[in-house]
Amino acid sequence: MLNCGMAPNPTSFTTHPPARQIGNREFAVTEWRFLLFGLLMAFWSSLGQTFFISLFSAQIRETLELSHGDFGSYYAAATTASAISLIWLGKLADTMRLEKLAFFILTSLCCAAILFSQISSIWMLVGGLYLLRMFGQGMMTHVYTTAMARRYVVTRGRAISIAQLGHTLSESIGPASIVALQAYFDWRSLWIGLPVIAFVTLAPFLRHLTQRTRLQDGEGLYGVGVVPPGASASVTGLSGTDQAHPKKKQWRRAEVIRDPAFWLAFIWLAAVPSFVLTGLLFHQIYLADTKGVALSTWTASYVLYAIFAVVGSLSIGQLIDRFSARLVAAHTLLPNSLACLTLWLGSAEIGVPLFFILFGLAIGMPHATNAALTAEIYGTRYMGEIKAMLLPVAVFASALSPMFMGWIIDAGLGLGAVLGMNIALAAGAQIMAMLVLHYRKPL
Repeated sequence: MLNCGMAPNPTSFTTHPPARQIGNREFAVTEWRFLLFGLLMAFWSSLGQTFFISLFSAQIRETLELSHGDFGSYYAAATTASAISLIWLGKLADTMRLEKLAFFILTSLCCAAILFSQISSIWMLVGGLYLLRMFGQGMMTHVYTTAMARRYVVTRGRAISIAQLGHTLSESIGPASIVALQAYFDWRSLWIGLPVIAFVTLAPFLRHLTQRTRLQDGEGLYGVGVVPPGASASVTGLSGTDQAHPKKKQWRRAEVIRDPAFWLAFIWLAAVPSFVLTGLLFHQIYLADTKGVALSTWTASYVLYAIFAVVGSLSIGQLIDRFSARLVAAHTLLPNSLACLTLWLGSAEIGVPLFFILFGLAIGMPHATNAALTAEIYGTRYMGEIKAMLLPVAVFASALSPMFMGWIIDAGLGLGAVLGMNIALAAGAQIMAMLVLHYRKPL
């Protein structure tokens, strides 16, 4: 059977020094190819991300004569449908070799983006959004995080956190770049040109970027600590970390569904960041107007957002490798609550910059933590099908939040109601996850 992230020859697995002896410089120099693969996958997933699509909302609404509410409703419907589809599509990470799966997903996303440039009806809009959300936000992220979690054990947190900097890079340079390009190119031309650039910059190099290197101590499809049939630990090259758990349990989807920790912690850790962050991004013009901040000043603050997203991403990777994702995961929700609180109670001069600093931390932490946590608790052998249950949760939350927050705004309940709801949601999820994961030990 072909598999995701497993070397053809098991003897290529090599031992490595303990995590504390693998310095950041050595790790980056040795693993730069695979880290670049993850970073580029994260970067080009932007073609299906909310922030990118929303940059063309005015042209799309004008072309199809849609109101803000109409466009938001169609967007929510398409995103929900894509979330449901990911339950089955995500299982490909357990059955396809990484290089082939990445090529398939990248090609599908680029084709979907080119087709989106030709929308001329509601059905084409919904279909285009469905494909962009499924292959972009959903599968591009799913593929690289699953591969990173499988390829690495002692440096798993650092690997995922470095790769996800691609999201931060696209979000920091994307809006300004698109606005500048729209002055010279028609929006349809951009939806043709950008996917072509994405394909050319990644597809030809996939084989080279996805080759195994000496610090990749994970077991690929077999999962950490699982010895392939007929092979010994010495043959597979299991490191000290793996030998400590030679028979680590590898959970299947049916078992995970029956685990209370999945419903009390994992679901909320996946849903809350997507709900809070997507909703606030979608309604950022309302937030700026309510705080009395000029849009130019508001967008200039994204520099702080980008800087602290990088800080959050790299810091959380180090913390995961040192303390484990189980102990760290719940605390990644704290910046969500603090960001909303500072924007709500702070003045425009102080509250807005603090909001963007905490907003950057909030968006830089969850992806690395959730992927590492899944691998720690449930193993990596069937990680594709397990993460395929969490992906729709995050995507579905990102579909609901603009709508729910929009209802609150339309009802005239004000900024306090919008931010208060998000604070309560994030704080409640953090407390629940802390209690559950504190007593939940990896098997």
